[in-house]
Amino acid sequence: MKELKSRFSILCLLTTLLLGSQMAMSADITSTAQGGKWSDKTTWTGGVVPTKTDNVIITSTVTANGGSYSSVNYYMKNLTVNKGGKIIREKNSGSLSYLNISGNFVNNGEIIDYNNYFDIWLSGNLENNGILKPRNLNFVGQKQQISGSGSTEATRVNLNMEDEFLEAKSDIHFKNAYVGSSVSQTAKKLNMNNFILNLMADSIRYDSYYGTAYSNSELVIPVVFAGNGIINIDNSLLGGTIYGNAGIKSASYAFLKDLTVKGNLSLGSNAKVSGYANRVKLIVDGDFTNYADLNKDSVRVRSVKFAPRPMNLMVYGNIKNHGSTGITRVSPVTNGKIITLEGNYDGDVYIQQAENSDKPGGKVVIKNEVNISGKLDVYADLEITNGGTLNLLNKILTSPVYVRAEQAKLINHGKMNRYHRVNNAWSNRSFTAQDGMFADYELREWSDRIERVEVTVFNNQAYPGLPGTVKRWWRINPEGTGKVKSFTLKLYYDEALLNGQKEKNLKIYRSTDKGETWEVVSVGEFAVLDTVVNTITIGRWGEPASMLSEFGDFVISSGDGSVPVKSNILVDMIGRPDVRVGAPNPFTIHIYNVTDTRTNPVFLTMAVSEDIRFKQVSLPYNGGVEVFPVDSLGDPNDLTQAFFIPYLEPNEHYSFDVTVYGLPGSLKSASENMVTLTLGGFFGHVAEDEAVDFIVDQVGQAVDLDQKEKEEYARGLGLTVNQLKTEKQQYGKTVTTLRHVSKYTVKKISDTNPVTKVLFKIGEGAEAVHKIKDSLRRRLFHWFYKEVGLYGVEEKVASGKNIEGKLVSSWDPNEIIGPKGYGDENFIASITKMNYTIFFENLKEATAPAYRVQIMDTIPAVFNPETVKFGPTSHSGPNYKWKMERNGNIIKWDIEGIELPPNITPPEGEGFVTFSVNIKKDLPSGTKIENAATIIFDMNPPIRTNTWTNIIDMIAPKTVMNPINYSGGNEKIIVSCNSTDNTQGSGLNRFLFFASVNNGPFNLVGESFYNRKKLVPVLCLVS
Repeated sequence: MKELKSRFSILCLLTTLLLGSQMAMSADITSTAQGGKWSDKTTWTGGVVPTKTDNVIITSTVTANGGSYSSVNYYMKNLTVNKGGKIIREKNSGSLSYLNISGNFVNNGEIIDYNNYFDIWLSGNLENNGILKPRNLNFVGQKQQISGSGSTEATRVNLNMEDEFLEAKSDIHFKNAYVGSSVSQTAKKLNMNNFILNLMADSIRYDSYYGTAYSNSELVIPVVFAGNGIINIDNSLLGGTIYGNAGIKSASYAFLKDLTVKGNLSLGSNAKVSGYANRVKLIVDGDFTNYADLNKDSVRVRSVKFAPRPMNLMVYGNIKNHGSTGITRVSPVTNGKIITLEGNYDGDVYIQQAENSDKPGGKVVIKNEVNISGKLDVYADLEITNGGTLNLLNKILTSPVYVRAEQAKLINHGKMNRYHRVNNAWSNRSFTAQDGMFADYELREWSDRIERVEVTVFNNQAYPGLPGTVKRWWRINPEGTGKVKSFTLKLYYDEALLNGQKEKNLKIYRSTDKGETWEVVSVGEFAVLDTVVNTITIGRWGEPASMLSEFGDFVISSGDGSVPVKSNILVDMIGRPDVRVGAPNPFTIHIYNVTDTRTNPVFLTMAVSEDIRFKQVSLPYNGGVEVFPVDSLGDPNDLTQAFFIPYLEPNEHYSFDVTVYGLPGSLKSASENMVTLTLGGFFGHVAEDEAVDFIVDQVGQAVDLDQKEKEEYARGLGLTVNQLKTEKQQYGKTVTTLRHVSKYTVKKISDTNPVTKVLFKIGEGAEAVHKIKDSLRRRLFHWFYKEVGLYGVEEKVASGKNIEGKLVSSWDPNEIIGPKGYGDENFIASITKMNYTIFFENLKEATAPAYRVQIMDTIPAVFNPETVKFGPTSHSGPNYKWKMERNGNIIKWDIEGIELPPNITPPEGEGFVTFSVNIKKDLPSGTKIENAATIIFDMNPPIRTNTWTNIIDMIAPKTVMNPINYSGGNEKIIVSCNSTDNTQGSGLNRFLFFASVNNGPFNLVGESFYNRKKLVPVLCLVS
């Protein structure tokens, strides 16, 4: 036992002595001044070639070549290359050579591989302050560190450590180096702490066929920053993952591969950043701030030209863009959070809830200004806050914004601007249900070419200078060489933004000169205020006179004075533009008080051209109508009629009818069949009783009153106005002719002062007032429209209306007229209510008046008979009693005692009835709507009218492109298409040709009325 212990002790001692001997054998070996080959003894001081355990110090040039047919390994513990020292791998010098460093490596000199066959394997730390250019630099140890001021220029730097991190102890420089890892057991990372990472390359390559950039410098290994790190990129590629916050800067051009940032990312100012290929993904888990040009332009890097490439940027935090995003698709991802969007975006913006199909909620908020020049897709909630602005600047896309309603909404509390691309296409006429814009409109008619309409809504703010209006207003302006002639409009208001306005009295005001002047536009039968859905609608299809003709600025107010208008009264005139010769032509005069206050006296005039005469005036009275023939108004040849209204209540609307007729051709003036009717008025808004004063002045001139007599007449007129006010309150007698005002005034003077001299001058001669007709034509209108400032642009009546048309002499009164559609067959697409007029006539050959007139219309099955509404008739009033009834789908009019005379002197033997009815819902395209009526005079045979036809056409034409014959180098190609409409449709009108170049967007390149064109298109549409 003692012997065994003794032997064991001796063995331990021998082992200890052996280890001690080996440790003693480790040495610092330095190269000689002349240097030489690594394997030569003369290269090293003392003639000792370094071994695995030696520390090697290089002070001169040492050659580390490979073997003739095999690789050569050079081992050492620590390696130090002093300034002036070199390790080189010569050209054409055998096979591979490896530098194996089990310890640390400090380089202050140069290590250069001239043969691309020289690798370094390092298990310790690297400090590089010199030139380091091996083929491969492999980190293979544990807890390794990297530092130094020099550039690591290995062709490939492999992070193959046994543990996870290579840790930086200073700013790091990689030049012309691919930095990655060739092992996958553990994710290897470069831990930069708070130091700067620099990536550089001498050259860049671009493969135009694949659209891909290549660089000698590329980093794809994950990078970790402790705080806010900086990466400088010069012609290099960066990909992989960045942990922590990072800022990317570039003095020339930075190229990104698929890159994920697990923190915030900032792109520095003046930097140019692009994806190295198409559809690179840049994913930022935190905030993204951009001051750079991101995929903006084609740029030249030395001798290579790079075109911008699409990139997908996905950001899970706040986004601020102060630079350019180029053709990058920016995708804010809510992921259940509230994030903000700010800045200018040149490409598309795609708002989503998550990168995958999950729906975690959240929203994107715009607090400042955002400009988007591409398309906006909204798949997560987008909110524009009060004070925020969203400008959609794309002028090419027909629909620059899409909101997926089932999972997202666009909430606008601020300002929003967008372009509605019309491209002069009828199919693009509608701007309806636009998210966040609170406005719908449809263009009905325009001249020349309308390219687009710019629409801006200003939410949560009153119009500048009009602080009392509803806190939402619109600016709508068309762009193009044409002019919009008619359109419908619907504006949406919010009760929370009424700003003290009375909802029941809300109206739309328009300014065509950016707030200098305003006018009320939402008045009339087809201007509808809906206080349930909070909308105001102007205009109806099939009623051209009800539509607007000019865009501009639009505000909403109740008429409380918060919007300055030229007049508190708005007048309008509705009637057919073409005046029939000898037949009655009714025109309805509408008067609106558009304010919340009672008006002063209202004075209206209506003037006609010399080829028209007045027939009668029908005024409302005590729930009925009072008819005044023209000879009771004054001279039948007078071209001007004047009307007096004592006042209008707040927001009151009243109307009356004026009937005119055209003169035969022999009596017309040389106006080439053009006729004009002008309506206007003065409303006492210049001075308290100026309208009354003017009547006194005109009467005084007509009958030669002196000043005292004028004063007495003014007193009588004042009594008359008060009497008319009383009559209006009691009988609803709103409108009075000027002649009746004069008669009433004479009576008041007579009642209060029977001996006055005024009576002797006027007396029943008050009718002489009509003798001022010549001056009424000249002076009255001049005074109304110029002296009180009612002349508008181009001398148009600002508060009235002009109607211009033609005299028509050939007219078949035994006919039915319905809605006018497209073409001879009157194709329609959207009209639901059909309006019909049935005309009848007692022929001049008749030997007796018609005592009874019966009209029957059996409406076809396409109509809903429950919606029938009887309209006005030609013979109305207390002397005419129509029996109007409906039995199922049969509509009847019956009148006895009409005594319709033979039509010897037209229009004495003519008349009409009107009605409306809705067509049934969901009628198929191609449905023909035909309607006719029968007319019976007394016991004579029925007279059948014509059949008025409309056809429903809801199906658009179809287009198929024909094959294209193309040879390389052709400057032009011929394209053609086969376009057909359904057999029951309205047919083909024209062909529109679109072209796409290099997979770019389609642009309109031409149009024709046959299906061939020389160009380079790939799409053909037909309208």
